[in-house]
Amino acid sequence: MLKLLKPNPAILHKPGPQVRQEIQACIGCNECLMACPALSEPITIDVLNRETISGEISESVAHFARECYQCGACVSPCPVGLHRDAMMLWLKVRLLRTGERRD
Repeated sequence: MLKLLKPNPAILHKPGPQVRQEIQACIGCNECLMACPALSEPITIDVLNRETISGEISESVAHFARECYQCGACVSPCPVGLHRDAMMLWLKVRLLRTGERRD
């Protein structure tokens, strides 16, 4: 029988070590963003990285997170082999956990 665990909000509000490591390994080349079919407003990778792990999420980054449909187009262009798709998924979790609403 499958036992469901209660979610721990303290854990969900903090990025896991893998997300932090990926963001720290990012060289800031913007290749992932240039390959993204969902990006409609200009965002720098520095801003996206910073807001993925902490602090307030700007409307432009929140909009981008909502528009991202996890296609993976951002993964192959990364020269250091990072998984921006996983980082975007974490950003989506942050938006949900902080009560961000789409108007």
